[in-house]
Amino acid sequence: RVDDMFAKGLVAETEQLLARGLGLNRTAMQAIGYRQVVEHLRGERSLTDTVALVKQRTRQLAKRQLTWFRHHTVAHWLQVGASDSAESVADRLETFARSPRCAADRSAQPADRL
Repeated sequence: RVDDMFAKGLVAETEQLLARGLGLNRTAMQAIGYRQVVEHLRGERSLTDTVALVKQRTRQLAKRQLTWFRHHTVAHWLQVGASDSAESVADRLETFARSPRCAADRSAQPADRL
């Protein structure tokens, strides 16, 4: 995924954002990748090291997200493969949403957590 971001022009996009006056203090520029590319553009690290760092930060974020989800027992995982169509995934979601298990989970949660 990270290699794809760089191949599709992350460095050029970051340069354009900086040229428009958007600095690192903007929320959008806080996303993984932008800060590291800005540091690369400032000469703080090579492009190769920047790509490696973005990959590392992406893995760290994924780990934090998985940890967060593990603590939310009402989360239900839906396995989606590359060959699954959007329509088939939507059908599976709809089937689950209508299931007794989903209804029980909704009734067990305070209204502000739904």
